[in-house]
Amino acid sequence: MKRLGILASFLVTLLLAASPALAEIQFFGTARVIPTYYSNFDFDDSKPDAPALNEGGWASGEHIRGELRLGWKAGGDNWRVKMITEADIIFDKNNGDRSFYTGAENANGIPNAGGEFGIERAEMGYTFSKALDLSAGWDIRYLDLKTGGLLYGDDHPFIGLKGSLGESTKYQILYLAIENLDKIGFADTPTTDDWRAYSLKVDQKLDFGSTGNLTLSPLVAYSDNQKRDSKVLYYGLESLGSLGPVKTSFEVIVADGEFGTANANKDISSWALFAGVELPVNKAFKPYVAYRFTQGDGNKDDNDVEGFVGITDIGRFTPLMGMDGNILGEHLASGASPYGASLYAYAPERAVGGNVYGGIGNGGSGNNPGQSLIAFGTKGDLGDYIPNLSYKTQAFLIWYDDTGNLTNLKNPGQKVDDYAGTTFDLQAKYTFNKHFAIDYIFSTFIPGDGLEDQVNADDTAYVNMLNMAWKY
Repeated sequence: MKRLGILASFLVTLLLAASPALAEIQFFGTARVIPTYYSNFDFDDSKPDAPALNEGGWASGEHIRGELRLGWKAGGDNWRVKMITEADIIFDKNNGDRSFYTGAENANGIPNAGGEFGIERAEMGYTFSKALDLSAGWDIRYLDLKTGGLLYGDDHPFIGLKGSLGESTKYQILYLAIENLDKIGFADTPTTDDWRAYSLKVDQKLDFGSTGNLTLSPLVAYSDNQKRDSKVLYYGLESLGSLGPVKTSFEVIVADGEFGTANANKDISSWALFAGVELPVNKAFKPYVAYRFTQGDGNKDDNDVEGFVGITDIGRFTPLMGMDGNILGEHLASGASPYGASLYAYAPERAVGGNVYGGIGNGGSGNNPGQSLIAFGTKGDLGDYIPNLSYKTQAFLIWYDDTGNLTNLKNPGQKVDDYAGTTFDLQAKYTFNKHFAIDYIFSTFIPGDGLEDQVNADDTAYVNMLNMAWKY
């Protein structure tokens, strides 16, 4: 038997040596442990806090979120494959022990603990030429993430084409399969409960030599949201540029569509805008000012749906105003908060409810009050003063665009005030080395008269978050 084993090993070795070489696989990963404290998302100290949704699940008060990722990638001259597995959980015994309970979700409202691990992101691609690259999977794709994040940015399943059409022109075409929820057990139209989107974006770069540069990006997206019986055409323009040391960013998006007969053929007509300017004085001080606007609806009972809802509002991850952990990017909706912004969104797209036609989780209401937000902030690298330390801080002044659909509990029958409130964020990060860093975020939402009118209270909401991050 021993001789047979040696012979078998020898034959396997010969076969492997004779086989064509396979691609080299590179492994990589990240691990984040995030002790977090939520307080007063409802702006009312006299009431207990309802759980809010984050990437790990539903949580309130003190909790620890874990985001654990392991990825691998391989590629050749024309092809590439990348996959990232993830477990994103709220720490407790059941997750640590990988405990499963039959019927757990029905019994206590939580999913089977330990069952969240899987392929979080995947991308497969093939480059036919400089002008044609094919990709598919579910990885980050976006239309306006580099500016205001008003329209789309997420890791939904996609098929995409992109390429260069010259030295200064690029394009991107996306097919997004956001929802495909066939009913099981009986015959039905194949598009029931589906939501698909199609987009085209062209980037045209203009070079002004030593003066600066500008990239103009006309874009169009069509949202075919069968689940919500709505069809919306989005179109607009994005711009990124520099003029000397000044960095500029801008976008404007128009939404034009309608609901079907199930919702009285109501018309959807709205728009949104973002503009920002950053002036890096030095590496330690890079101040910015920005304005972000989404139109609101003032009469939920008419046939004109005017509250802006993008495919996904992704304000939390935009470069100028974004912060991964600030309070406005948390889930200020679903009973946790009256403000109505879903996780990652900055606009109050879930406020009021009804006439839903998009948004993260397909829950954004066309009756929402909209938003007019002025932001001031700065960031920088303080390494010249304290090695390895960086920071970002910002303040948002937030007004509602239209409060006609909001209810005044403080003074019944009176109009809700326009001023929603003020947020303040401070993030400090210490990078020990390329593999480990710790950052702390303090973020607060001070309600204005508009929120006080709706809840008859004016207590400040807080997020305290410590992020311990490893990468390898």
